[in-house]
Amino acid sequence: MTQLATPTPLSGGAAALDAPVERPDVWAWTGAKYRVRAVLLLVLNFTLYCGLCVFTHWLHVGQAFDFSFESYAEPFRFWGPNTLNLYDFILYPISVEQTPMHGVVIGLLIATVVAIPIAVAILYRFPCSLPFTLAVFVLGHLPWLAVTLTSSCILASVRPFRLRFRYGAALVGLLPVLLYLFLATRGASDLLSASISPERKLLLAGPWILAILGACTMLAIILLIAQSLNCRPGSVAPVMGVMFALPVTLFHAYVGFDELAYRAIEIEYGPRARRFEPVQDATDAIFTYFRERMDRGADRGARRAVLLALWSERPEQQAAVKHRVTNYLRVQLLRDRQAAYDACKQFLETHLASRFIPNVLYIQARVLDTRLDELRFQGEDAKRELYTDFPHVQSEPIWSTLLTRYPQSPLAVAARLRLAQHRLRQGDVGGALTVLNMELPPEAQRRLPARGPRPLLVTVSPESTLEIEPDAFIFESERLRELILANGGLDAPERDREALQALASLDPHRAGYRDQLARLAAAYADRPLHDNLVVRWASHAEDRRLRAELLAACLERFDGGDAYAEALFQLADLDVQRAGGDAALREAGIARLNELVSRFGETCWGRLAAERLTMLMPRTATPVREGG
Repeated sequence: MTQLATPTPLSGGAAALDAPVERPDVWAWTGAKYRVRAVLLLVLNFTLYCGLCVFTHWLHVGQAFDFSFESYAEPFRFWGPNTLNLYDFILYPISVEQTPMHGVVIGLLIATVVAIPIAVAILYRFPCSLPFTLAVFVLGHLPWLAVTLTSSCILASVRPFRLRFRYGAALVGLLPVLLYLFLATRGASDLLSASISPERKLLLAGPWILAILGACTMLAIILLIAQSLNCRPGSVAPVMGVMFALPVTLFHAYVGFDELAYRAIEIEYGPRARRFEPVQDATDAIFTYFRERMDRGADRGARRAVLLALWSERPEQQAAVKHRVTNYLRVQLLRDRQAAYDACKQFLETHLASRFIPNVLYIQARVLDTRLDELRFQGEDAKRELYTDFPHVQSEPIWSTLLTRYPQSPLAVAARLRLAQHRLRQGDVGGALTVLNMELPPEAQRRLPARGPRPLLVTVSPESTLEIEPDAFIFESERLRELILANGGLDAPERDREALQALASLDPHRAGYRDQLARLAAAYADRPLHDNLVVRWASHAEDRRLRAELLAACLERFDGGDAYAEALFQLADLDVQRAGGDAALREAGIARLNELVSRFGETCWGRLAAERLTMLMPRTATPVREGG
């Protein structure tokens, strides 16, 4: 009987390496070519991952690299009123409420940031994942996420926590990430309160849900490819490359690099920026001023003199201290204005075709028009107030560009008014009237609420986040136009043109404004503008009772003139404000508003009175105009 020969394994290293043996990880392939390939692909994965972390940090702060101590200390701090949380990623500088597609980009980025270290820990062993988690800390500026991912990698790849079922091990590794997302979104619990709409809840929670689902999907694909390759090197890089390119492509196509640059400008220098708030507590600025002066003091006597001046009860010393602090605040404002102007200029030079150019022009011109209201600054109250309604001479070309190149923008109504004010201050009455007579498209005069019901994935208008009130600019434009037409218009004599120019050149926020009005009224007593000057002089009296008496006298003196409507509205508004519980005074104010609507309904003051009546008596029909 012939005995069958027992087959023997083939000799040779290559044949042994290709034997169908299940490999636990990449390093189980001991061949030189596999080791070289594993190292090269690991370096490639790490390079792509570093780029991903840099991109994530750039989306959050608008700056690719920042190695300052504060950039790491702030996100590491989890206590205090200004603690950062993950909602900062989806609300600043680009908000998912204005650009919902940005939430998809953030969700995919976080999914990739989370999934790759866990996959590397499973396929390349735990030590190889440490450079990835370090990149999250150093380049991504997410210290707590780096700590979380380190623990996730330990659970997914280190005994005794590691499971034989690799995808199960990956899901176990995601548990610390779920805890991190829960804790890192607790600082803004009001954002997900019951008072907000379901659509907004979905927008705010959507990126994190997408991040978890995306991480689970990525890990499944990576481990499936690894299983099909029997853990040969090359399973992470393809998925990593796709997940690096996908959010970058989506961001470029649906959000835009120009939007990130603009949002950084808007947050730093826009109307809602802290440094340009209309009313701001100046306590910190005053403290900084005196601390700098005391530090610069030559000796103890100089420091003592500063403190004595600060707390002295003598009026002359208080005035001197207030003057020095005012100058300090003015210098700080000038520095902020210069920084804002330069940032806007750089944006306009870099993004030539951006849809945010009208917004940047508006911010640039507005910051140039921003001035310190010295009359309202009181050292005792430590409040500093800013105003923008008296345009600066340097803002004229910017307003002109905004109006002529972008008349369809809702910001054009502001540019029309400011440019007309510039023209009138230059004595160009005809030019001012031409600008005010410009017919803007309907879309340029619509209201643009920043919030409100809208389709879930529809990007809002770029101008809506500025929260401007077109009605206020439209009213002031109509007021200025009616003032010019009532006082000569294009055919006005030279003397009347001089009067209009003199009035337009007065800054109502400067000291002595009321005295200047009185001098102009005396100088142009024989001109049609005289009644307008007197009414404005009366309406700027500080004492309310005196103001009411002066306005009443104006009504008796200028009945029938174009300033009568203004005086009537000012007095009616003053009566309503002073009424309190006095029903008779309130009724008197309402009666004056009714008279204004009846006699001057076609003027800007008549339309404003009709709106005021709607607020005071919402259930009462608007009075019928004479002849109507």
